[in-house]
Amino acid sequence: MPTVLLVDDEPAIRRVLRALFERAGLAVLEARSGSDALALLAERADVDAVVSDVVMPEVSGLAFYDRLIERLPGLAGRVVFLTGAARDPTIHGPIEERGVPLVSKIDDLRIVVDAVKVALLRPAARRADGGAGS
Repeated sequence: MPTVLLVDDEPAIRRVLRALFERAGLAVLEARSGSDALALLAERADVDAVVSDVVMPEVSGLAFYDRLIERLPGLAGRVVFLTGAARDPTIHGPIEERGVPLVSKIDDLRIVVDAVKVALLRPAARRADGGAGS
């Protein structure tokens, strides 16, 4: 069963997405911030995909993503961003530059499950040393 790391500072969003992911047959790990997610990933690297809010206290979703890909490059291509400000160019511009899918929290959250399923179809990125990333 693939494992999804869900990073969002809003408990209600995490609760809804957890239920949707579990119904879709995915295991779920939760973190309430980017810094909590990085700490969790230092202990567990068995994450197959990540869904991250963009606007969070402490560590933004973009800063979290950049650190995540430095630590676990195999997750490149297996991250989906989630935000309530998807139409704001200061939000979506940097995400588009990174080539990461972005889903609006205003939309039907089942779209996030579909985006994760597509991300899981992508092969894990390879590390420069030739080993699998995840």
